[in-house]
Amino acid sequence: MISGIMDKIADAVDALNLYANIVYGSDPPENGICMTQAAGAPVEKHLDTNMLYRLSVLLNGKHSNQQTLLDALTSIHTMLTKRNDFNDFSTTDAQVISIMTTASPQIIGREQNNQWIAGSSFEVSFYWR
Repeated sequence: MISGIMDKIADAVDALNLYANIVYGSDPPENGICMTQAAGAPVEKHLDTNMLYRLSVLLNGKHSNQQTLLDALTSIHTMLTKRNDFNDFSTTDAQVISIMTTASPQIIGREQNNQWIAGSSFEVSFYWR
């Protein structure tokens, strides 16, 4: 169920046609963008065993051009957080109700091969039914 939500978010990001498609994991490839689940936990549990769940997601990237990297990650965060309709991200088991940036994209280093590294994160809130 969580992987289904992650796949749908990755598809929406890939549709932005940025410099790279999403790969899963915490360390992006050269000139790449990656996404991985960081943490998650129920916030509320109901008598019918449905629950409100919050999922933290890391979104990292590498690129030889610092501005290209930051622009791409910012575009992803903007697309996700300014959205009003999350039906495209919902699955048969989960209804996504919100996606919010928790850490804006920031440069966190530079590798010896001149690849800039940026990190960010967002939180997906959904009703797990």
